[in-house]
Amino acid sequence: MVDRPGERCQQSLVRWRSAVEAELLRRRAAVPGRKPNLRRKKGRIAIVTDSSCSLPVDRRTQEVLLGQVGANIVSIPIPVMIGEQIYPETSAELDRDLPLALAQGTAVRTSRPSPGRLLESYQQLQDQGYAGVVSIHLSAKLSGTVEAARLAAGQLDFPVTVVDSAQAGLALGHSVIDAAMAAQLGGTLQAVAEVAADTARASESLFVLPQLDQLRRGGRINAMASLIGGLLWVKPLLQLVDGEIHPVERPRTMARALERLQARVAEQAHAMESPRLAVHGFGNDLQALELAVALEPLSAAPVPVVDLPPALGAHLGLGAVAVSLSPARAS
Repeated sequence: MVDRPGERCQQSLVRWRSAVEAELLRRRAAVPGRKPNLRRKKGRIAIVTDSSCSLPVDRRTQEVLLGQVGANIVSIPIPVMIGEQIYPETSAELDRDLPLALAQGTAVRTSRPSPGRLLESYQQLQDQGYAGVVSIHLSAKLSGTVEAARLAAGQLDFPVTVVDSAQAGLALGHSVIDAAMAAQLGGTLQAVAEVAADTARASESLFVLPQLDQLRRGGRINAMASLIGGLLWVKPLLQLVDGEIHPVERPRTMARALERLQARVAEQAHAMESPRLAVHGFGNDLQALELAVALEPLSAAPVPVVDLPPALGAHLGLGAVAVSLSPARAS
């Protein structure tokens, strides 16, 4: 019996999660005498991020499901609005309603987490005995989440360093993972923040959209990108550059756009030492799986196929395909 695409996506995610946990053990072994012991009383650093990072979470508790690696990570949901209704981002209702709303052209918006919500998380981590927080978020040019984090940090007599990743998806997620590992291996607040920034800066995010209507409605693209998307036969290849969405190429069909996406990813992977690749899709599991299989030989780790989180899917729309590349850290 042939597995369904959704099941195969889940299998790819399981393999990737296992590799992430194994990587923590490898890094731990490379530092003699150092163990990722989160029970120590002094010097612990926590990581706060937002749900655009695409890391797997428990829908009920919001716990990041990465075993020991996720033990010091907190992911804050980004609110999604369909019409006038606000949804918790991780909910079965949103999974059901968002694709339908996008298909019907219903207004879909996102909002930054409130400073109060972030402040609450920072206070909880302080109460748990952490010595500080590195708060790593979606590009400030795409969302007000970084601003909200800085406002919250300014209200608290507790060390919080906010990092604008200038990224999204698992390019942000890998930055969060690397920071969490650095913290668990005894890194200082400054060192952990530098790890997060280094990974984000060295990462790449490319994506192809069947159409640009959602990005245009949300104001996430500039006038030039909006113009090229207005041509019905163009399926643009886009990339995050310094945290902003920029057009890279203008293929005329989705098939050609995916070919060019794969070629661009190959070029960037060959130029990156030990690249970690991830594929995102939204309502197109089979298409995303086929791309992941094609890209697997380029990646230093298993390639997960991850649904775009609603906060990103709401702007990229149905049928979006994205690839994240991040270099693996040596230690």
